[in-house]
Amino acid sequence: MTTRRLLVLLGIGAALTAGATTAARADDFAGDVPTRIWIDLGGASSGISTNAALTGKAGVGASIDFEDVFELPGTKYTARLFGTARISDHRRYIDFGFVDINRSGSTIVDQDITWGDNTFTAGGTMTAKFRSSFIYCAYRYDFLNVEKVHIAGSAGLSWAQLSASLIGEGNAVDANGNPISGEFEAKSSIGAPVPLIGLNVDWAITKRLILRSYSRVFGLNLSTIKGNVFESGLHLNWLFVRHFGLGVAYDKNEIRIKEFKTGDNKGKFDYRVTGLGLNLNFAW
Repeated sequence: MTTRRLLVLLGIGAALTAGATTAARADDFAGDVPTRIWIDLGGASSGISTNAALTGKAGVGASIDFEDVFELPGTKYTARLFGTARISDHRRYIDFGFVDINRSGSTIVDQDITWGDNTFTAGGTMTAKFRSSFIYCAYRYDFLNVEKVHIAGSAGLSWAQLSASLIGEGNAVDANGNPISGEFEAKSSIGAPVPLIGLNVDWAITKRLILRSYSRVFGLNLSTIKGNVFESGLHLNWLFVRHFGLGVAYDKNEIRIKEFKTGDNKGKFDYRVTGLGLNLNFAW
């Protein structure tokens, strides 16, 4: 999410405040929806795109499209959790969330696949496994808090864990070209806390219909890892009773790791998840 997009979201949220002059009660949003604790719990049909490479000492390791080469599922139904807890007055909150996606696929490869110092030769059956998990926690402060609109800035950490594994049997050779007998598995993983800064805009369309949005971004440029993380979402929630409701949500996560070091190898990940889901909403 670019700075310009963040400013656009801020401008939209500010425009929505026109005419809103009455302050809400400290515990309620638009006079009717509690804001001390808010939880979205549900599932999503997620579209997933995965490109990854692991380069060994020989300097060989082309980027692999896991969905195309290994027939890894490009769509996955996943459980998701998003939440907010107010920690003091009606402006300060802790945001949190969790998403975990685990996929695998098998195919007969029609090309040689190099992963680190090992090569899986064409004609063999291979299994690919890819797992990703995101745990998010942040401090959020409403710098604009009126009856129908809350606009907030946030700062926090997202623990991003990515792991890829390639498994072959009788079709792998090592860096010196020597055959590897039996089943062979080559793994690569990366896990790191990624600081994120963000913008949230919540709009009470009616007393029970709430539109909530978030955008978060950060970049890393360290000796061991370089890349960017982008997260955004739009949730429309209808609380048909005061403490319980239903919602639809669109969420997007992008991780672009240009380079990371793992032992003597170097790897990269370009990973994108977009999900359209249904949520149960709980508000206290």
